[in-house]
Amino acid sequence: MEPTERDVDRLIGPATPHFAYQIRQRVENLIVDLPSDHRVRAYADERLALLDGLGYTSSKGDWGDPSTPA
Repeated sequence: MEPTERDVDRLIGPATPHFAYQIRQRVENLIVDLPSDHRVRAYADERLALLDGLGYTSSKGDWGDPSTPA
């Protein structure tokens, strides 16, 4: 069965900073066999970018640019 946007959202929905990279891996595994131009892959790539940002923070709030030194 081919993955859907809803499948991606179900994995990402409960994401917390602590588990962002583990969830990222699950999403990558979900879309690994999809062609590069597939709509679900494009959607997942957008959502993976959000997980990357979440992984740099300590909460779902905006803590600024993670590449900026404190």
